Amino acid sequence: MIAPSILNADNMHLSRDIKAAIESGIDRFHIDIMDGHFVPNLSYGPELVKDFKRSFPLTDAEIHLMSNDLETTLPLFVEAGCDLLEFHYEATDNPEYWLKYLKDNNVRCGMAINPSTPVQKLQPFLKELDQVLLMTVKPGFGGQKFEEESVERLVEIKNMIEAENLSVPIEVDGGIEPKTLKLTRDAGATIFVAGSYIFKNGSIVDQVMKLKKEDK
Repeated sequence: MIAPSILNADNMHLSRDIKAAIESGIDRFHIDIMDGHFVPNLSYGPELVKDFKRSFPLTDAEIHLMSNDLETTLPLFVEAGCDLLEFHYEATDNPEYWLKYLKDNNVRCGMAINPSTPVQKLQPFLKELDQVLLMTVKPGFGGQKFEEESVERLVEIKNMIEAENLSVPIEVDGGIEPKTLKLTRDAGATIFVAGSYIFKNGSIVDQVMKLKKEDK
């Protein structure tokens, strides 16, 4: 599955860019939420998610929440109508509480980890997760180069999931283009976040199709 990151779309023509991706068969978008504290950047608020779901009700809004103030931020995006929300392992001392909160509110839950975090930190939560997000760059900015050591980390996560007899999808985010999509797909990823590659290189439809060709 390709999940375009709208962070790299044209903010003055966001609806146009989203529609172009949907026309190429996209049914989920990755929406990066950054609070300026957990990462040194700012992005969108809950109103954008409300507008997204009103305009594209059949398309999933996947929230990647980069905030260490979950008490304030996470409920806002649940209320805004997101379909899936991924928060960072590094952002809270009580991940169990937030996983239960999301499930109680009928929102699919994911957990993200930074490149510097040992993948074993995810193991206690695998049975509760609908998805794992492995960052393949440091979070905060689009357009970064894929970190090659992520492939080994991806294999470790896949092996952990299989050892538990689970089928938790693994998503990768950062520096994804056809070559790195194939690398990560072969290592166990099934969901691929791509931003700059899709939205900064001419035809959105053509770029999505190039990625889909590798996602087989």
